[in-house]
Amino acid sequence: MSENILIVLVGQPNVGKTTLFNGLTGNKQSVGNWPGVTVEKREGVLKINNKEFNVVDLPGIYSLISDSIDQKIARDFLINNDDAIILNIIDTPNINRNLYLTLQLIEMGKSPILCLNLIDEAERFGIFVDDKKLSKKLNLPVIKISGRYNLGIDKLKKAIYNYEPREPNTIKYSPLLEECIGEIIEKLNNTQLDKFSKLPKRWIAISLLEGDPEILETFKNNDEIINHVIKLKKRVENEIKHDIESYIVEERYRVCDELLRDVLAFNEVYDDIDVIVVHPVYGTIIFVGVMYLMYNLVFGIGGIVSKMIKEFFEFISQILANILPPVCKGFIINGLLAGVSAVLAFYPQIVLIMLFISLLEDCGYLARVAALTHSVMSKFGLSGKSAVPMILSFGCNVPGIMATRIIEDSRERLSTILVTPLVPCSARFVIIGFLAGAFFASHKTLFTLSILLMSLSLMFIVSFLVEKLLFKENIDLFIFELPPYRVPDLRNVLKMTWERSKEFLIKVGTIIALGSLTSYYIFNYPNMRESYAATIGKVLERITSLMGLDWRGAMALVFGIFAKELVVSTLNIVYGNVTNYLTPLEAFVLCLVSVIYIPCLATIATIYTETKSIKWTLFEIFYNLILATTIGIIVYHLGKLLGF
Repeated sequence: MSENILIVLVGQPNVGKTTLFNGLTGNKQSVGNWPGVTVEKREGVLKINNKEFNVVDLPGIYSLISDSIDQKIARDFLINNDDAIILNIIDTPNINRNLYLTLQLIEMGKSPILCLNLIDEAERFGIFVDDKKLSKKLNLPVIKISGRYNLGIDKLKKAIYNYEPREPNTIKYSPLLEECIGEIIEKLNNTQLDKFSKLPKRWIAISLLEGDPEILETFKNNDEIINHVIKLKKRVENEIKHDIESYIVEERYRVCDELLRDVLAFNEVYDDIDVIVVHPVYGTIIFVGVMYLMYNLVFGIGGIVSKMIKEFFEFISQILANILPPVCKGFIINGLLAGVSAVLAFYPQIVLIMLFISLLEDCGYLARVAALTHSVMSKFGLSGKSAVPMILSFGCNVPGIMATRIIEDSRERLSTILVTPLVPCSARFVIIGFLAGAFFASHKTLFTLSILLMSLSLMFIVSFLVEKLLFKENIDLFIFELPPYRVPDLRNVLKMTWERSKEFLIKVGTIIALGSLTSYYIFNYPNMRESYAATIGKVLERITSLMGLDWRGAMALVFGIFAKELVVSTLNIVYGNVTNYLTPLEAFVLCLVSVIYIPCLATIATIYTETKSIKWTLFEIFYNLILATTIGIIVYHLGKLLGF
């Protein structure tokens, strides 16, 4: 398999790379991580006639500058695999911005096949591309495709099968910029270039002017090159009256416009709906309405299926009670089944939440949420880019934290990592759903939204304090590119829903099952009054009693550190009918504390992996613990004063 020809999919985020990858490779694919990092790596096999190709889907990137993890991974892979066939996937409705990456590939000396994806959508919006003219201007193969509807895929496969590298036409920028590039190339002619020796000197020269971190690191000991670049940058900036980095970006977009001048024809389409959707008032009302409708449907439809699951496990428990020997009944029925069933009953809600998030993401609405929230988030040291990891965190905090790699600014990325665990994940929704059903059956949606509102409000407050007390820097300007509204691809939506919810089932069969058995054991041995859990819990009760929770509630929180769902299974094991032991106020406090206290072990491990800092990992643990304890005590005593 290692002798197969390599195909690399390169493109910006949300251009349909993954859909095309799935269409090309089918079931012959695997998912792992890139070496040394937790960035997902997708590989597959494509067979065309008598040839087999290895297909690699690179992370979605906006640029080839090495200022983010994803972009460095993609660039290094392209440098180290010079013979690979590059499929440059382009979002045709946003072709101008997507050609920016194409120009960088050409600068790097690559000869990609340009795949004009979503061509069906572009033409529906009145956007028409003359692929032959564009191919002639660039001297590159250009193919119109739609990965979603399998249009143009046979033509693409033929182009891959018959691929021969071409020499792309040289991209020329302004005379001022070309003069600087030429001078740097002259200096590079007698210079050792290390890992970049096989790349065009023109690309290295442009990268030096752009301030690429890795290129600058390579030449840090070469005073002649560095000083000459600094002198050139000052000369250009004195003439253009702003920074050269922005000037290079402007020049690339100017060239994109020139390339498309007689290639692109379109009818001007205005998405007037976005004026309302991203409006600070109307957009917020729409967002709240969408969330309210979503959770009503989640608890309405999901509740019916959950009831059926509970009844099924009750039936199984009755059968086992009649056939199991007494020594096994406690462990199997009151431990394993009681714990697992209490958690598994909420799997329908988890699936529905993931389904709705996938639908909103696929149709383009979540990008509008990022734009809507940017003005608010920027006041708290974040930006709209932080909204993407936070939205993913509603499924699981682990991929949410990993998604912070799209944030170039290291300070903003760290701030986002530190506050993302305050976003309620699907495991926490199990706790919310369990206590909502037990104590607030008539007001499940309002109960859920109140917990969400308090948790997210605390997230913004913590972010503000982190920004003001720890970093004290201004947030960078965030430029939005809103994708067009799309009819969700049902196959893609269902696949995303399964990928995001299957981890829940895996945990039920492993961590939750083991945790339920362990929980039952330490709560019942050597006996219930003097059990191991009672000994530990009564020490913790000195603190948790201040928020209305006894030692059993304290131990449920302890088990929740291993996996949040264990809070529910533990409560079900130690209390049985929880409504006989807790008041609605105590249930509300328990739910709130469960949502905001120490993250689960998987999240803690991810925080350490992404920050590579024990200091910030410990900071995360202790600030969450102190915050949850403080808020729990305040809410409990405030509720008492108000007569709850």
